[in-house]
Amino acid sequence: MPLITMSKGYNSDVEALRQKEYPHMNDGVYLDHSGATIYAKSTVDSFCAKMVANLYGNPHSENFPAKLSGDVVDQVREKTLNFFGASPEHFDLVFVANATAAIKLVADSFRDLSEKTSDRRFWYGYHKDAHTSIVGVRELTYGQSYCFRSDQDVERWLRAPETSFVNRYNLGGLGLFAYPGQSNMSGRRLPLSWPGMVRQSEYLQNTYTLLDAAALAMTFPMETVFQDPDQAPDFTCLSLYKIFGFPDIGALIVRKESGHILTLRKYFGGGTVSMVATFGENWHRSKGLQAPTYKLHDGLEDGTLPFHNILALGEAIDVHRKLYGSMSRISDHTSYLISRLFRGMATLRHANGRLLCRIYNETSDFEDSTKQGSAIAFNVLRANGQHVPYSDVERSANAAGIYIRSGGVCNPGGIYTALGYEPWMTERALSAGHHCGSHGISIIHRLPTGIVRASLGAMSTKQDVDTFLDFLRTTFLEDDQDWSPSNRAAVRSPRADTFALDLPVDYTTSNFPDVREVPRPRPMLHHFATAPDTTPRVTPLAMHDMVHGLATVK
Repeated sequence: MPLITMSKGYNSDVEALRQKEYPHMNDGVYLDHSGATIYAKSTVDSFCAKMVANLYGNPHSENFPAKLSGDVVDQVREKTLNFFGASPEHFDLVFVANATAAIKLVADSFRDLSEKTSDRRFWYGYHKDAHTSIVGVRELTYGQSYCFRSDQDVERWLRAPETSFVNRYNLGGLGLFAYPGQSNMSGRRLPLSWPGMVRQSEYLQNTYTLLDAAALAMTFPMETVFQDPDQAPDFTCLSLYKIFGFPDIGALIVRKESGHILTLRKYFGGGTVSMVATFGENWHRSKGLQAPTYKLHDGLEDGTLPFHNILALGEAIDVHRKLYGSMSRISDHTSYLISRLFRGMATLRHANGRLLCRIYNETSDFEDSTKQGSAIAFNVLRANGQHVPYSDVERSANAAGIYIRSGGVCNPGGIYTALGYEPWMTERALSAGHHCGSHGISIIHRLPTGIVRASLGAMSTKQDVDTFLDFLRTTFLEDDQDWSPSNRAAVRSPRADTFALDLPVDYTTSNFPDVREVPRPRPMLHHFATAPDTTPRVTPLAMHDMVHGLATVK
């Protein structure tokens, strides 16, 4: 079936919106929406109009400009909760700088509270697809953390926590389980049922859940997450600029029945306390512990809020609803586009029949928006099967006016699992001088150290997808063995009728195998005259970390 005829779910109104609301996107093809999506012109215009028509002061003061700012903050807080389908009766929203700041707020609170437990630490479990900011929480646990290697690993633990080894020595002790709603690397969406399962487990009543929804919320109707408070995560972190483009602000949505645990943190900032003693005995009174006089967020938002950004957020939500109607419509639109991109990439083959792109995804179901978001992770292969350095792919795309992302994309577990890395290989990469970022080493022993990611947003179009496919075709497909990127033709205008939907019968995406081109040699069999010494050379905990944990580049 021709690709051009499959438009179910595609929002053709976006093509007109691009000219009116996104003129700043006319100079290239933007495919890094997972990093930050693009803001609408009307959002900036509306925000500027309010800024020049009103006088806004510090909401901690009591004068009229300050009261105006305070009212705006309260109104936008409720508007944001409603946008996500989170009832203010059951949820509160804490404004933060970004999703990482939200994660750190939760992590610091658990660290502080854990000092009052019998072993003075808390247990932390996280999924291997987690963003670096989620992984970093493990450093506050004094070694009592565990990386779940797969969805099945998580579900085995949830079904039988009392018999699962997850590096936890007090099953009923304080714990936190964190995972992403969507992989920021591959776009794969993870089950949303886990927080409810944790809450229903008789063994995990002191284990809380943290959902990283920064990538998920960009193109997903979040009312699915919050419609039932009993099944919702205790804490959900968001980067709102990934949804609206502007302003640069984040949020932590807290389930009110669980939020009291955050108020027990040690640190307090300006505006979060009602009284502080500075002479004699040191004490303070957190606003978070003084309900109903104060609300939960009053005790957690340290210092002066970015009230101008919050004003802009209110305008962004209104414009977003006016332009797109609902997140469900955006979900359908981007689901169509990512499926179009996947199928187009899957048909690209060199003259010798080898695939051009190795796509990394565990489900391969790019048409199901419950399983796949609007991002795709891949590497480009030469006709001889060797990898084109991901840095070269991004550099060539930049030169063609196509903006993607490459490298480790702040997802160490997902990257190294997808590429078939073992812990010793991570150590080898470090010793070779590789590090995350644009100046790392793209390929070591024919094995890439990162991926290329293309991601789509609410304002992406079919032309964006087709232009990128044409770029891959004209830049990297080999007709003969005398190939180099500089010899390829410039990007041509897309011809949608040349793209086919029907996949080759032998096409499969990479289900996270060992993708090295050179087969691993068979291990040699050793014959001992006597049994080898069975004394372990590492402690059981260290051995567990070596087997179950992913090496970290520090």
